[in-house]
Amino acid sequence: MWPFLVFGSSAILALLLLYFFRAKAWYWHVLSVLLAGVIAVIPRGVIPVPPQPNENTVYLAVGFFVVFLFLWGVGALFFRPRRRA
Repeated sequence: MWPFLVFGSSAILALLLLYFFRAKAWYWHVLSVLLAGVIAVIPRGVIPVPPQPNENTVYLAVGFFVVFLFLWGVGALFFRPRRRA
């Protein structure tokens, strides 16, 4: 239940921010996707992470940021700024 709530809320937050504020400069979104990839790789052994008292909380926190950054970066393709006539 918790993963659905956490990851779903990060996805909704990313899409709401894109809807209300539209896409920013392209390089911010590319950097966001790259940062999401780096964050997703860190816990898998590239950089040793010290043991945490509650591994599930760390998993949810890291996953929240990865989903948010990835959707905000990729979603920019669909939420272009409005053109003025």
